[in-house]
Amino acid sequence: MGRFHQRDEACLKCGTNCEAEGRPDFWAAQDDPSHDDSKVRETFWYHSSTHPNWPDRAFDPTATITDVTKRRLRGTRSDGRGLERWAARQKAKALHLGTYEAAIENMFRRMTDQNGTDEQFYLYRVRLRSHASIEPGVHPERANIMGDVQLAELGAAGSDILRYVNTHEDPSSVSLAVRLEAILAVQVLPIPLPVSAGDAWVSAAATRLLDAASRPAPEPKTKLERMQRHRPSALSIEASKLEEEVADRLPFGLRDRFHRLFDEKNLTAEPAAFPSKLIGLAALVNDPLVVLELLETVPWREV
Repeated sequence: MGRFHQRDEACLKCGTNCEAEGRPDFWAAQDDPSHDDSKVRETFWYHSSTHPNWPDRAFDPTATITDVTKRRLRGTRSDGRGLERWAARQKAKALHLGTYEAAIENMFRRMTDQNGTDEQFYLYRVRLRSHASIEPGVHPERANIMGDVQLAELGAAGSDILRYVNTHEDPSSVSLAVRLEAILAVQVLPIPLPVSAGDAWVSAAATRLLDAASRPAPEPKTKLERMQRHRPSALSIEASKLEEEVADRLPFGLRDRFHRLFDEKNLTAEPAAFPSKLIGLAALVNDPLVVLELLETVPWREV
């Protein structure tokens, strides 16, 4: 499956590869240890989040919504308790855990698809409770599984943990939808890891950004470029080149996630910050042992 996902090998039966729109569905290998309930409970699982205290038993889902939204939610029920029910549902929704690779890919997806470029992310390593109940089997990834759903809606009303095949992040790996009560403790690291501004590539990249900021936008060369109302600046073009250089060192399936990870107005304020961020993000993929070794130094926090 790894070779298939890196477009090195097509499906032997139908000939399609990972780029085809009708590509084969992913499925977990039968020898994946996650089929064994005891291994699920013993394994370290991972999660990425923008919350520095995840999971938080005191989580208040109403804290980040406006008063207007609160009034609208209250009005969704005739008894005026719509907001209360919505908040209870948010607090009861399933939490998602997966492999280290899935957690990192989830962060990339949120950065590019959910405008999370400037957010601080955290990597959590999770230990499950030894008595947590597990729904039998490894299930397909349902369309709504990543939404605000409870385990009961996924067919696991009496269980603490439901296994499913992740088809989007670390495809073919097993991920978990869990109740908060299934989690015993977590370790946390802010990510990406810091990179020295004295790094040779970072220093050279910062110089390139400053040089690009002093140049005008390049003149359009094609008819299509001449039709564009807003032409990219020399600075944004240079930043995109830096992204491409770093992305070329990543597995094929992650390269398209290294796109527009910058806010142009911040590029010259701290010119080394953006290239440092790129190197730090790539290191999460290319040098995971460093991250795991750092996690070993972090104390566990009971949930």
